[in-house]
Amino acid sequence: MTQTELELGTPESAGPSPEPPAADDKSALARWTSAQRVLVYFFIGVVAIWLLSGIYKVGAGEVALVERMGQFLTLPDGKPLQMEAGLHYHIPWPVDHVYIVPLEREQLLTVADFDASPASYEKTIKMWMRAGYSRQLIDAILNPYLITGDENVLHAKIAVQYRISNPLEYLTSVYQPRNLPPGQGRLNVLRLLASHELILKLAGSTVNEALYSGKQKLEMELFNPLRPQRELQAPIDKLGLGVQVQKVLLEYVHWPSAVDLAFTAVLNARQQESTEIQNAMKIATRLTTLAQGRAQAIVHQANAAARQRVNQVQGEAREFSLLYAQYLKHPRVITLKLLSDTLGGVMRGASRVFFVQPHQQILLSLPPPARKIIVPASP
Repeated sequence: MTQTELELGTPESAGPSPEPPAADDKSALARWTSAQRVLVYFFIGVVAIWLLSGIYKVGAGEVALVERMGQFLTLPDGKPLQMEAGLHYHIPWPVDHVYIVPLEREQLLTVADFDASPASYEKTIKMWMRAGYSRQLIDAILNPYLITGDENVLHAKIAVQYRISNPLEYLTSVYQPRNLPPGQGRLNVLRLLASHELILKLAGSTVNEALYSGKQKLEMELFNPLRPQRELQAPIDKLGLGVQVQKVLLEYVHWPSAVDLAFTAVLNARQQESTEIQNAMKIATRLTTLAQGRAQAIVHQANAAARQRVNQVQGEAREFSLLYAQYLKHPRVITLKLLSDTLGGVMRGASRVFFVQPHQQILLSLPPPARKIIVPASP
């Protein structure tokens, strides 16, 4: 073996050379690198989506309150931070939670606790009827009703229109169980308050007022716009529900179906009574008009006679005043004139005239003169 071979080495003397990497190892490395890249992209995408989920929009007439780690965000003066209409951002869940509350939209709550239909307890009806109870008794027990002041029973349903006046109180005043829909706890409390107020007001009314004449009055007693902080609104404010009642409507008032025939008879009698009252009012109006016309005619006649008499008296008074003025000037002449007028009047009504002289027994009878007697004035 030569020197050159020793320096360079032959394949035999150098030993076994390293083998090149296999093709399977290269593909596995490439797949691992690709998976790492996908995982990085996926993580970046998840983080981006999480960050973008913090964008929220508040509509017109709404405000948003942000709850961060169990506490609502507040302003430096302690008032709750209310986000107005527009786009806003918050730290995504689980750090922040956004509550959007409509302030200007009127909401409607129907209270039908005293107007359940028989279909809602049909299974109980069938079970009790199999046990031997009558349908009328079952309806009387299960069908909810209200008692009026004159001890009658009625079914009623009201609708409460309200809007949210204080978002923070609205969100924090009532505990919300997790198994109920959002806001159901607050609605349940409001429904109970409205039911309680309806029971109190209807207990002070008669069945006729509740069914016919007093519906408007009952609505005003439940909520009066002139006294917005009383009636139903008073307990709402006391509990701090953050709700302002706008109107209460008495949607439905009816008697139970078990006494339908009796109430129908009463209704027919009431209609007949109303018809007779209307007929009597027409007759009374006609008679009153006639009497008023006669009274006015009598008053007019009396006024005319009074004016005539007054005019006559006033004329006689003026005539006497003129005559008295002449009398003051010529008393003898006026005296003789009055005597002449008086004698003339007496003579016109006499059938015969008798002249009697003192101390004489001869009676001279003459017919009355045809002319007026003139008594000459003495010198």
